[in-house]
Amino acid sequence: MAHNLKNGTAFEGQKMKFLRLSMMAAVALLAFIEPAKADYGVWTDAKTGLTISFPDTWKQVNNELPTDVITFSVPSGDAEATCKISSEEDKRFLIYPTKYRADIRDKNFAMNFWEKYATHYDAVKMIRYADNAGLGQGFSSMALVSFLTPMTSPEASDSVDRGGIMAVTNYGDKVYVANCSVSLPFYGYYHVQFMDFFKSISFKKYYHELAVGDYRNFLNTMGTIDVPFPNAVSRSTY
Repeated sequence: MAHNLKNGTAFEGQKMKFLRLSMMAAVALLAFIEPAKADYGVWTDAKTGLTISFPDTWKQVNNELPTDVITFSVPSGDAEATCKISSEEDKRFLIYPTKYRADIRDKNFAMNFWEKYATHYDAVKMIRYADNAGLGQGFSSMALVSFLTPMTSPEASDSVDRGGIMAVTNYGDKVYVANCSVSLPFYGYYHVQFMDFFKSISFKKYYHELAVGDYRNFLNTMGTIDVPFPNAVSRSTY
């Protein structure tokens, strides 16, 4: 019995030694394994000052329109996912104080904007709409839509159903539109990537965050300055 106990004790000791060695080997192996990390690129447009970040697996491709700032092909196989940003000059609202920027969005870049923008596509269906969104530092509205791509020729039948998320904002003297789309059945797989792309967008600073003001009364004397020139009127507005 003592012999059996001795053998049993030896066996348990060998078992514990094996377990310790196994754990040490596992820890050593984990030390050399790093979690997968996605590499991102950062791009700044020299003309507008717009900055974005994007996965390094995205491929920059040629823009289709003169208003396009940058266009990406997103890895997706036959689903053909794409993202792009376009920009157009619009100085209509520069006269307004910054506190009216949300009102400018509500009156000019809400559903009325998307109804006009939708004319670029065929068979557009508005799936979701939000008018309290943000894009970069701007007040934005967003639309989730489905549409048909144009046929490559009158005789072709190769139009494709696509789903897209789009956002518009007026910031400074420009209107920016961010647009990502993919073959409709695959939209759910790419929605998070599209939204991450939108969230990465940043504009060159135009408004000061502490700016206050109202309409300027150009008929009212707001102060005085001394103009040391002959026959000049010293009292003026500034």
